[in-house]
Amino acid sequence: MTNEKIYEITCHGRGGQGAITGALLLCEVAYADGYKDVLSIPKIGAERRGAPIKAFSKISRIREIKNFAAVDDADITIIYDSSLLALPGVADAIKHGTVLINTNSEVDLSQFPENTKIYTSPVTDIALEMNLLASGYPILNVPLLGALSKIKYKDESGENTLGLNLETIREIATKKFGSKGEANYKAAVEAAKRIVELR
Repeated sequence: MTNEKIYEITCHGRGGQGAITGALLLCEVAYADGYKDVLSIPKIGAERRGAPIKAFSKISRIREIKNFAAVDDADITIIYDSSLLALPGVADAIKHGTVLINTNSEVDLSQFPENTKIYTSPVTDIALEMNLLASGYPILNVPLLGALSKIKYKDESGENTLGLNLETIREIATKKFGSKGEANYKAAVEAAKRIVELR
């Protein structure tokens, strides 16, 4: 990993899936794992359950983050729901970097630039298997953080992970969600195990 770099992450989700909380949790985990500066930026409009939403995270090992604008060229893109890929401003907005998609289905790689790395993990399936639900809907944010901890990003120094630790995810999830934190952590571990690298 290039310590000088500010990593910019975009989360595409639907209202109720936990993407906004997920962007915030990513920042908390990164900070606990040694990042000097972190920033979470929700993009909230007329949000309703099921409506497309975006949230952004910026994390830096040694630099102070001074740009508070939304991310328009993400280093890492997290897709909470693969049906979002067909919407304008999702797949067609990805220019480089790494993409993590919550899906158990085949992915059309032609919709992404050739230089992107593509990973999938069946996070919805895992949440349902582990009964990780809120108001009957699967909770995806902590499991997707588990998957994120295992993916690799390509930069000028080669292929590296973000250096996020599953045990740190456990600590943050327990602090945030109390007794449900352990279930979230177990789902994160399973999501990390079931990562598939497509390219």
